[in-house]
Amino acid sequence: RSLKLFLAQAALGGRERFRGLPGLRRSTMTAAEAKFFADGNTHRTVLYDALQGAKAEYGGQLNFSAYRQGRDRQYLGVNGKNYYAKPWGNDSSNVQAVLNGPAYWKRVYYRENIGARFAMEDAEAAQRKAQAEAAEAMASGMQPPPSGGMRRTQSDTALTKISPDPALVKDSYAHIKDNMKPFVEKQGKPRIRAMGAGERFTFFNTLGQKYHMKAGGKNLSWDVSKETHRSSKNEMNWILSNYFRTDSQAIINGAGGEGV
Repeated sequence: RSLKLFLAQAALGGRERFRGLPGLRRSTMTAAEAKFFADGNTHRTVLYDALQGAKAEYGGQLNFSAYRQGRDRQYLGVNGKNYYAKPWGNDSSNVQAVLNGPAYWKRVYYRENIGARFAMEDAEAAQRKAQAEAAEAMASGMQPPPSGGMRRTQSDTALTKISPDPALVKDSYAHIKDNMKPFVEKQGKPRIRAMGAGERFTFFNTLGQKYHMKAGGKNLSWDVSKETHRSSKNEMNWILSNYFRTDSQAIINGAGGEGV
């Protein structure tokens, strides 16, 4: 019977056409369920786009959690079109600065350049306005204005706001970010030495220090057989997880094994 229904569905070309056939049910998704799945898809795509943009900007050094915290609107002081220039709402940066200083400074390092963002938005708005004026002029049969706009007199230059180039807007946190860069790229990362060309992660080049300890001012170690050693399931999961980090390139280069 199921085969017959499948063939009927393929022949009729859609669920809506064979709603009268016995044994077939239409989807009964409610409006709330549809909204739930639509919102979930929106959040997933936004997060995916943010991850791709962050990887393009920071490459294999990316700490995506700190990046998302540094781009949070409440932390930046942006509420719609209003700019408060200070955190608002449920922002946790003040508490994070007290309870988790390293994570706070990583957030500061990935903080967005608000000045460049505003300059880019102004440039895009000016471009849209120019395109709208050109389209309106062409629709009315008039000659569209030149791309540079109408020529202004020298007396108008003092009253005209010149939009800066977004690429030339200096970040007010640039000096702090330059000082914190070594700390952000090394602190808290797995203490794995730099891998050679073609070298893969193993227990002894990632977790080898597990069999070494310092006691009584002496370095104690166990004579472990590398040929017969077998890692546990949790150890294997941790070793493999280093390949799938957003900062895996930094881990392979031995950033965690260097001193901060």
